[in-house]
Amino acid sequence: MIIDTHVHTIYSKHWFWGFDSLNKPRDMIKIAIKKGLDGVAVTDHNNVRGSLITKKIAQNFKGFKVITGTEIKTADGDILALGVKKDVPSLLSVEETIERIHDLGGIIIAAHPFGTYVFRKCLEKKAVKADAIEIYNASLMKVANIKASNLAKRFKKPVTAGSDAHGLREIGNGAIVFSGDPLEAILKKKVKLITKKTTLGDVANLAARKFIRSIEWRVLRKRGKHFFNPINSIKTTISKN
Repeated sequence: MIIDTHVHTIYSKHWFWGFDSLNKPRDMIKIAIKKGLDGVAVTDHNNVRGSLITKKIAQNFKGFKVITGTEIKTADGDILALGVKKDVPSLLSVEETIERIHDLGGIIIAAHPFGTYVFRKCLEKKAVKADAIEIYNASLMKVANIKASNLAKRFKKPVTAGSDAHGLREIGNGAIVFSGDPLEAILKKKVKLITKKTTLGDVANLAARKFIRSIEWRVLRKRGKHFFNPINSIKTTISKN
């Protein structure tokens, strides 16, 4: 099986963009299948809602697997919680966040530990506290992924790859290939990685589309309106099936 372990939907919110991702769950599933994926791990920022809704919609696509999860902002950087169905508070210490995820039956992936972001920390060497390390993030520069890979080798940690897709074009650029249960395969180091760099053109296209939509969001929010309500949209979609 092939699963992209790090994707976002419209349920990922952002202080500047409004909605941080352009991916509606149904569209994302269709594109993933078209690209030959057998599933995705939905890891919206600080909430599991998008993953739960995507999993429900996926029931209409035979054989497509959705791993529920979230990307949690800790006091020291972001981590992916895979296999959880409840939210975990953000901005806790890495140690407390890990404990809460394990209590919920999930596993912890250190997300883009050496990424360089504005106004955003990354775990760096604290990534070794996680169950596994994301050593390939398709949105990052090569040097960041090399640092993550070297850290994982040094501490003999399980590894993953993910696209970190916020737009449909990126889905599947990073993924794992495995047999059996995906979470067990990760922990037992029985995965192969798919590593395809997201192009600068796709990055620019995504940024432009998000910027245009953020302007709409701000204008309509000031008028007390919502140009797009993802919750109502998804409920309508589910009710038709």
